[in-house]
Amino acid sequence: MTEAAEAKPEDVEFLRAKLRELKTQARDELEVLRRDRDQMREYKNIRDEHNKEVRGLIESVKAEREERDRINKDISEAKDRRSAIHAQLKSVYDEIRELRSNLVGSPSTDQRRMMRRVEELEWRQQTDQLTRDEELSIVEEIAKIEAKLVKIGQEKEKQDRISELRRLARKLKEEASEAHEKVIELSEKSQIHHQEVVRIRPQLEEYKKSADTAHKNFVEWLKKVKDGEAKLKEFRTLIEEIQGKLRKFTVEKRDLERQEMREQQRTHERERAEEAVEKLQSGKRLTFDEFILAQRQVTDDKKKKPKKRSRKQEDDELPDELAEPAVETESLDESVTRTNEPVASVEVPEEFLEDTNEE
Repeated sequence: MTEAAEAKPEDVEFLRAKLRELKTQARDELEVLRRDRDQMREYKNIRDEHNKEVRGLIESVKAEREERDRINKDISEAKDRRSAIHAQLKSVYDEIRELRSNLVGSPSTDQRRMMRRVEELEWRQQTDQLTRDEELSIVEEIAKIEAKLVKIGQEKEKQDRISELRRLARKLKEEASEAHEKVIELSEKSQIHHQEVVRIRPQLEEYKKSADTAHKNFVEWLKKVKDGEAKLKEFRTLIEEIQGKLRKFTVEKRDLERQEMREQQRTHERERAEEAVEKLQSGKRLTFDEFILAQRQVTDDKKKKPKKRSRKQEDDELPDELAEPAVETESLDESVTRTNEPVASVEVPEEFLEDTNEE
């Protein structure tokens, strides 16, 4: 006996009631799961938005720092140039001080005065009648003055060098001033980018903190969602298990009912066939359907017999009242010829051709 045949109605009703209960619980759990998913997605969106802001601020800080560092590099180069100029300027001033310390006097004034004296002495040599001693005295004085003029020429070279160094010093001071101004200008630009970094950092930390909090909440709700999904999966497993049992009960019950119906139909057809054979044996009228049933029944009975027996053996085995006309062991044609209306061949008598709807 199958499980469906053994199942009691109350068992099936219990399963159906349990199925309804599980479906209700599953719907409630699904509703909770949907709300948890919405909450989880909300925290995920907050986290993603704040992370996006964090990434943008990080890029801004990075760009500001890179620009600040680039400017600071230019500042360092400008400072190095300024320091180099100051070192060169110091060297120029040192040389100027040294040259000044070795100057005897004013080269231009002394030179003009001495040259006028030489001219006077030479004119006196040319115009005056001088004694030998006077002549020697003039020559010696001219020689001394010329020696001093040589010295004065050397002082002139020093003075020219001092002038050249002064011009160089002025140029270096201008370059140093330009380098210093550039350092100040670049420092101001660097400070602007540094202040921007300082301004962005609190925003970055705030968004980062908010993103971390949202992520923490997201993880908590994600756990709830996973727990809800696992619980819903358990409900679905139980529901499918009960539905499977109910389907099995339904299929087996339907198959059993069909089998019983087929058995009833076969029993009914067998009874009709037996009635048709009895009517044929007794010479009663048969409908066409009854004639067909009787012919089929006789054919089936012949196939079921293990071996063919003689007419006499069949008559001996049958009761007296059924010994004639022995329809079961003969063909339907022979049975027809044994009726009170003999026929020339195997034809269906007219009385057999009544309304086939007659039962």
